[in-house]
Amino acid sequence: MFASFNPGHVGISANLREGLALAQNHGFTGFDAQLNQIHDGVSSIGAAGVRDLYVEHQQRVGAWNLPFMPYRVTDSEWRDGITAMTAKLPSAKAIGAERAAMWIMPSHDELTYRQNFDHHVARFQPIARRLADHGMRLGLEFIGPETTLKRARYPFVRSVRETLELADAIGPNVGLLLDSWHWHTAAGTRADLEHLTKDNLVHIHVNDAPAGVELPDYIDNRRKLPGTTGVIDIKGFMAALARVKYDGPVTAEPFDPEVNALPTAQAAALTAKTTRFAVALAYEES
Repeated sequence: MFASFNPGHVGISANLREGLALAQNHGFTGFDAQLNQIHDGVSSIGAAGVRDLYVEHQQRVGAWNLPFMPYRVTDSEWRDGITAMTAKLPSAKAIGAERAAMWIMPSHDELTYRQNFDHHVARFQPIARRLADHGMRLGLEFIGPETTLKRARYPFVRSVRETLELADAIGPNVGLLLDSWHWHTAAGTRADLEHLTKDNLVHIHVNDAPAGVELPDYIDNRRKLPGTTGVIDIKGFMAALARVKYDGPVTAEPFDPEVNALPTAQAAALTAKTTRFAVALAYEES
């Protein structure tokens, strides 16, 4: 596994070249360029040119989010989103950007669990098939905080087990984007991770949680960089990844206003330091 950088997660706006330079300068070994960035780069300088940029900056290709939320749009917007995304997949394939992801909201005002499950399967299956056609995988991310769960009437997937059940129903190239924050805030335990396999994992997010906050009171955009408070069992989380020999990107996603307010170089450096710390922890526990 390797420490990867998504500038937007720490309040930094950067194009592909700028992001790769920041990643190299501050000690990352991977960069999570988004699909539109990749496609624009390939359209401008060719796939070989984009691959050369990664090599020049000593970065591995990370993961990208689907450019739209398939389950929260109208039928016509969904079809248009699939068409637009599919046209850009050859660009991502050409540089080896084969890990895509999308988060899943933990509740719905109108759909029961089963109705929402069926809705997600129907909306995601065509996307998963198009990704599979290009040798790509899709990771689904459950959302943990109880405060988010309570925003709507009917609960939905909010655990490793439930999300894997949804992934299995969608397609064989679908697994998890597993986030230490969501695992912790949904009252996850090490036991929840014992049955994971390498094939289950598409992408990893690492975070910590603010100290002094009760579990039911966590707010989703009030997180911390990994290992900075010691609230989340990041060592146990990372050890589970090492056990299954996960070999993909590990990206911090703190959404921390204090980090976002830092100068660009300082925010990137701090994020690199804490992300590398998390990756190193994976190998400290037998």
